[in-house]
This record gives sequence, C-alpha cells and structure tokens, in this order.
Amino acid sequence: MRRRERQIELPEIKAIIEQCKVMHIAMNDQPFPYVVPTNYGYEWQDDTLILYSHGARQGKKRTLIANDPHVCVEIDGGATLMAAGQNAPHYSAAYQSVIGFGIAELVDDVAVKRHALDLLMQHETGRQLDAFDALPDHKIQGVGVIKITLTEFSGKAHHLPMPEQ
Repeated sequence: MRRRERQIELPEIKAIIEQCKVMHIAMNDQPFPYVVPTNYGYEWQDDTLILYSHGARQGKKRTLIANDPHVCVEIDGGATLMAAGQNAPHYSAAYQSVIGFGIAELVDDVAVKRHALDLLMQHETGRQLDAFDALPDHKIQGVGVIKITLTEFSGKAHHLPMPEQ
C-alpha cells in the first residue's frame, strides 16, 4: 500500500464490511479481467473473512471461477469530493475501501447454501431470518452460491476533515 498513513485496522475494516452492501469480484479472463458487482453475506472465522454471493447456477462468473478460483474483491463506502480552493491539485476525495484476495468456490452442498443465503439476507435486511429453513431443499439447490475465503485483505480510508470549532 503506497499511502500507509491511510491504512486502517481490523475494527474499521469490519465496520466497512458491515455497512456496505455491494462487493465487486474480479476474476481472471482473457484478454482482460472480468469484474461484477454483487450483494453479499459474510462471516468472520477468527480473522478470516468469508464472503458469500448468490445468483444463477450458470453463467460467465461461474465458468471463470471453475477455470481459476483466484479472485480479488473490492468493497467501498463510496466517495465524497473534498473541494479546497480553485485549483485541481487541492481537490481530494474522502473514501473507505477494503480489497482482498482469495479463493472462490462454487457451493453445491444444500446446508452450506442455506447458511450462505441466511447470512446474505441478514446482511441485507439487518434481521435474523429463518425463512430459508422453510424452503425445500430443491428450491435451495436451484440457487447458485459462491463462497470466497479471503487469504489476505487490507483497508484504506481518507476521512473527511473535522469541522473547525
């Protein structure tokens, strides 16, 4: 990370993961990388971050992951322009982001899919949901789920300056 003074620690990384709703997944493709935005659910196992995404059971994203499971994910809280004066060099942006590298796997196990969908709905709605327990296995099996275990991640932020008193 070039701007070490903007590196953030695990508690702030966890807050960003909790507050944001969309992650971008970058996959290896030829001749260019392929990036898709997706909603996510997540869980921490000690300091390991596991992300879950859902979608169709076929498509380019799943084909690319089957061919090469190495992915990069990006989650950000957006940016706010910080104008300072009339000259471009004085402008900046306030932002917060997390970037991670890991291994994606296509989930087939119905119990893991059910768990992933529960986490995703909990993250999106802020509530514990048991609705997926009522869905029959064949309905759960019809959903494509991707599990991403990050092997490394870091966070970076440029906060808005505090107002002068």
